[in-house]
Amino acid sequence: MSKLIKWLLTAGLALGVIAGVLVVILNSLIDPNDYKSDIENAAQQNGIKLSIEGNLALKVFPKLGVAVTNIKFSDGQNIAGHIPELDITVGWLALIGGNLSATNLPIDSISLAKATLQYSSATPVPLQLEQIELNINDLTLNGNDFDINLSAQILKGLPLSFSSTAQVNIQDEKVSRVAAHNFTFVVDEITLKGSIDGDLTSQEIKGSITSSSINLKKQIATIQRHLPIFALPLMAGDKAMSSVSFKSEFNINPWGYSHYLHELVLDGQTFDIDVSADQSTNKMAISLKGNSFKLADYLPPPAQSTSDRTQAPAAIFAPLAVPFMLWRGQSNIELAINNIQLESFAVNNFYSNASGYRNQLRLTSLTADLFGGHINAVASIDISGATPSFRLVPSVYDIDLTQALQALSNSQDFTGYFNMDATIEGSGTNIYEIQKSLVGNGQFKVVTPSYRGVNIEETICQATAMFGSRGDSAQQWPEGTQLNDITGNLGFTNGKMLLTNMTTGTGNLKLSGQTQVQLVEQSYILNAKAVLAGATSSNSGCTVNKRLQNQVIPFVCKGSFGANNSSGQSSCAPDQKVIRGLLKNSLLQQLGEKYLTTPNTEAPLNGDSIQDALKGFLKKKLGDS
Repeated sequence: MSKLIKWLLTAGLALGVIAGVLVVILNSLIDPNDYKSDIENAAQQNGIKLSIEGNLALKVFPKLGVAVTNIKFSDGQNIAGHIPELDITVGWLALIGGNLSATNLPIDSISLAKATLQYSSATPVPLQLEQIELNINDLTLNGNDFDINLSAQILKGLPLSFSSTAQVNIQDEKVSRVAAHNFTFVVDEITLKGSIDGDLTSQEIKGSITSSSINLKKQIATIQRHLPIFALPLMAGDKAMSSVSFKSEFNINPWGYSHYLHELVLDGQTFDIDVSADQSTNKMAISLKGNSFKLADYLPPPAQSTSDRTQAPAAIFAPLAVPFMLWRGQSNIELAINNIQLESFAVNNFYSNASGYRNQLRLTSLTADLFGGHINAVASIDISGATPSFRLVPSVYDIDLTQALQALSNSQDFTGYFNMDATIEGSGTNIYEIQKSLVGNGQFKVVTPSYRGVNIEETICQATAMFGSRGDSAQQWPEGTQLNDITGNLGFTNGKMLLTNMTTGTGNLKLSGQTQVQLVEQSYILNAKAVLAGATSSNSGCTVNKRLQNQVIPFVCKGSFGANNSSGQSSCAPDQKVIRGLLKNSLLQQLGEKYLTTPNTEAPLNGDSIQDALKGFLKKKLGDS
């Protein structure tokens, strides 16, 4: 908006200078072409480089005036314009009456046709107005009202119009003030209304703007047809970005400090935005605050397959590029939203503070409440290349696994409170590329964990029963397994999350192992080792055969999560091959004790008798499997 204002002010200054000098020329009734240099010098005094390359011609019918062709002007930096045809008319009576001055001009109208105005500064979005048609009636330079109407094309064909009551002031032979009150600005189906007041002496522009409700999704699609350099990413919500409006109050110094206050209403969600920019220090600060935001509607739609997920659009880091498109200096961005709604859960009390410079974004603080716990994080993000990269250092406290797993994977297998500290790096344009690229490490702890899928102690006792251990066959085992605190290390590599050096236990059962989580495939496998350290599984558990005490019994737990957890099925059981091996070893030991240490005249020691006894025992204990 500030760039457009600079355009219009620069063009207005050029027109005002031309009109003032031309009226004086009319009153002198001499060849106006003799005054080309005077007009150009007058413009120069107002900071405008102006060149009249065509002719100046007097007109007497139907109104007295001057016609000028082929005018070029610029601010000497990045704003330039071209006016092929300019007509200025004056009132006869006022001209005859004399008493002419810079602030008392008898101008009846100013009109121009087929003009162009462009902003040539380095920017990813080319800015140019074409086919400009301008009409100004009853122009005065003493602060009185006059009417202005403008039409043009922007972005190579998109229609634009502007109408307003305007004011211009001349002081010490220079334009000191330009204002537009109760204006209406229309681009395609976008309507802006408001007022702008520019004090050129202090180089300050003040104003307010209110927009209509804008179907931004439709409008960006329209702009994209004229300027195919950007487009909105696919979004899950059908009505996302379909109703956007704002109110803005601003105080702009195009060459210094600027301040903007906005109220943004996005699909019924209200945000307060505060923007300040200081071009003298090349710094910008943005603050966005809101009560609630349904983020799920603005994320990519759910993928139907792994292939679809890996080909998701580049939507993760795209919003981060916006401040860099608007500002080339240092940016500070502060976000505070009370409630962020995702598809199946909410993030509360979200706050972040980030600074950006030259496509480098540093997240100095991120805090949020999630699943009954809390998250702190710092990060750095590089969006300068085709593939953005990041480094994230998160700390997680007391995340309720019951809430988290239910929301993320529709699973209720695990309970407890998760804590973690880690350093993670990655790159990619979508969530699935990022998952494959992740590398990092850290530590974690789960407080008061339990596994609901199976009672591990009961399973161990069932296994020990094969060895002749005694226990209460009618014992009522509780559902699931209450575990001691789980501690371990975590790492990321090749699309996998590894939980290693895991230790926990229940009763006299000590558990250790590691878990491998396939992030893209959304599955996990836990390889655990169970060791019975006492004569009983627990104080109220089963008796453990002495041959199993301190023996390693492997467990394998498998399952899926996310989109792959539609069945909700998981499994966790001792490794049957190892159990069979332990049984064989135990039986051989028993047979050895029987035949080698006990006299037995009825069953002499030979290979066939040992083999037959082993087969019979295994068949009895394990069945035909």
